[in-house]
Amino acid sequence: MKRFTTIIALLLCSAVIMYGQEGKKKTYIPESGDIAFGVDLSPVFRYVGNMFNNSTDNSLDELSGTPVHHDMVGISTITPDASLMVKYMLSKDLGLRANIGLISRTNLLHKYVQDDKLAMLDPFNETKLIDDCTTSRTGTSLMFGAEYRKGRNRVQGVFNFGVIAGFQNNKTTYKYANAVTSINQKPSAGWNTTPTYGNGYRLLESNSQMNIFAGLTAGMGVECFVAPKVALGAEINFNAYYVIGGQAYEISEGFNTSTQQVEVRTDLVSPGNDGIHVGIENLGGSLYMAFYF
Repeated sequence: MKRFTTIIALLLCSAVIMYGQEGKKKTYIPESGDIAFGVDLSPVFRYVGNMFNNSTDNSLDELSGTPVHHDMVGISTITPDASLMVKYMLSKDLGLRANIGLISRTNLLHKYVQDDKLAMLDPFNETKLIDDCTTSRTGTSLMFGAEYRKGRNRVQGVFNFGVIAGFQNNKTTYKYANAVTSINQKPSAGWNTTPTYGNGYRLLESNSQMNIFAGLTAGMGVECFVAPKVALGAEINFNAYYVIGGQAYEISEGFNTSTQQVEVRTDLVSPGNDGIHVGIENLGGSLYMAFYF
């Protein structure tokens, strides 16, 4: 009897709590003045999925918001595969939004190479030196615009439009332990680099300069509010933008047999290319979670 009474009391307490919660009005959908932050979930799913399929391309870079690069007319353009999304609701139906994707990455690589000076004195000498290669990539992608929402329930259609812009720059530099001299005109190197100029020279720096793009975007999607002011969203975008590719140049060094001197030269290898990109793609929000405050 005591156990039965305890069960009845627990049920009554639960009913009172549930009634109290039902009595409180929960606001699921955004309201005027709300600010939202959204994070793309697609790279997270891709990374977690790779963890369980023995894939070798698991990379934390997938989580960093780095831009996707499209090869087009010999240049690279930028649209973010993952980015931070920020919204400000002017009303329950209309809001302003921005997507920001950033990247700044530098890698320093090393390779062993023989010491040419010691090797000339002792062919069996195994002393090693180190050659360095530094690669850097910087870029950003921006989208500013507005969105219109349709729906009064927890599932709402979202339509957005705005402008997009961005830039990127790639640079690679090499540092060699064995110097070019009149005696050692083709020194050993850990990196097999041949500049466009060729002629026995070796590359010191390769720079693609800056590629920039700007254009328009429009998209549509849906947000499902799984909790008050917390939504899962999916959208697809139609983008049209113009790309300006910067000049590409190389710096190389070698021994000039005509002047009998070590020469460092800079060569323009590309004047830069332009292009137009029109297509349907995702702009940092193919599948995302948004929190409204």
